[in-house]
Amino acid sequence: MRSNATLLPAFVAMLAAAILSQASALIIMAQNDDTGKLIRAKCQPESGVSTDLIEGVKQGNLPDDKNLKCYMKCAMTMTMTMREDKLRTDIAKILVERSMSDPNKSRVLAAIDKCQNVGQGMSDPCDIAYAATKCIHDADPEVLLFP
Repeated sequence: MRSNATLLPAFVAMLAAAILSQASALIIMAQNDDTGKLIRAKCQPESGVSTDLIEGVKQGNLPDDKNLKCYMKCAMTMTMTMREDKLRTDIAKILVERSMSDPNKSRVLAAIDKCQNVGQGMSDPCDIAYAATKCIHDADPEVLLFP
């Protein structure tokens, strides 16, 4: 019988693979409806953001709201596009390559490239997540997929 210590790396690898296979994109976060629901179920109560603010982002409304910013950080953390309070555009690109098809794929990758340095010099991870989301929206509003 294997010990829990032996099973942990295998579990983590399986969990990462499951997240990578379901997560849709960056910040660009949740094209897959089930992934979006999972993110919202965890991140909305954690951040305290209202449903109206979340839904407003889909219409291009990006108010400077701390709870909304922290919701964005939580969502990016769940999709592994933010780790240790830093944007991971490399992970975002992998997620896009694996989960999207053209013509949107090339547009999303272009938006990620344009926004890869956003957040540099910022220390608050919620502000970084907001800046990245806003940058993607400003680069190409149609490719911002928001859970």
